[in-house]
Amino acid sequence: MPNNLEPHETWAIRDASKLQTYMVCPRKYFFEYVFGWRSAYPNVHLEFGTAWHLAMEVLLDQGYGKEAQKNAAKAFESHYREHFDYTWDDSNAPKNLFNAVRAIPLYCRKWSEDNYDVLHIEVAGSVAVSDSRVVHFKTDTICRGEEGVFSLEHKTGSSFGDSWAAQWKQKMQVGVYSHVLYSLFDENEVWGVKINGFFPKNAPKTKKDGTPYANTKDIEFHRVPVRRNLSHMNGWLWEVNDWCDKIDRDHERLAEASEGDDVLAAFPKNTESCTKYGLCAFHDVCTSWNNPLQHSHEMPVGFKTSYWDPRGLAYVREIMEL
Repeated sequence: MPNNLEPHETWAIRDASKLQTYMVCPRKYFFEYVFGWRSAYPNVHLEFGTAWHLAMEVLLDQGYGKEAQKNAAKAFESHYREHFDYTWDDSNAPKNLFNAVRAIPLYCRKWSEDNYDVLHIEVAGSVAVSDSRVVHFKTDTICRGEEGVFSLEHKTGSSFGDSWAAQWKQKMQVGVYSHVLYSLFDENEVWGVKINGFFPKNAPKTKKDGTPYANTKDIEFHRVPVRRNLSHMNGWLWEVNDWCDKIDRDHERLAEASEGDDVLAAFPKNTESCTKYGLCAFHDVCTSWNNPLQHSHEMPVGFKTSYWDPRGLAYVREIMEL
């Protein structure tokens, strides 16, 4: 290898998170998953979402009764407080402990008529997408209801609207969920995926008579159905293999790249994404460095080395190799 970059075992792991990052920007993928540079500070969106998953896990296990609600709140608090003490509560709002605890009984009331059997909770593993390739996955819940078998996937968001709902129709991640279902069950049993959305809000301010002011919103819950038939899945299979081919090609280019090159001819920048989802964490280094290989030992302040590996998630209950 012309450069001194040591290959890491996680380079070969492909999952929806990695694929979606590459689709947004290959250079961002390079920094996050090849160098393994990630923020050293806790991410409220990530940790709040993980804590909410743990609360949902309790409700799926124990039902929606009062005792289950208390246990769900404890599960949320245990994880959330590992990362944020009470001094963060105001700045993290509405994604804080108070609003999550307030949300749990509201969730149970909203979906009080849920009627399905929970088959699997927090399953991770790998699933074949060709004769020689697998992708890794982590699915929240696989259930069987009157409509058939479906995945119930917990997501948290800032606000619900048409764009939030529409994104799941084409999402790579939802394709993975669907492919797992078709790999586990007969096609006639598979219903699809339900995105179980939670949108935390601060408690609405009220008038002196106790009624909320006009146009104020409280916590919301929405479920978005996503169904893909086998024809859709054939299109998805081609797409996921094409994106994996592109990542493989960039790794081949990386193997031939040198610290002495003026430009890194692998994992190119997508400069249209620098500010699309807020300012990219790697914006400054991308602006300064044409060839990051020359700076592989100059990790920016506020980052740490942490290679993403979905196989090692602490809350996974079950492993499947499909």
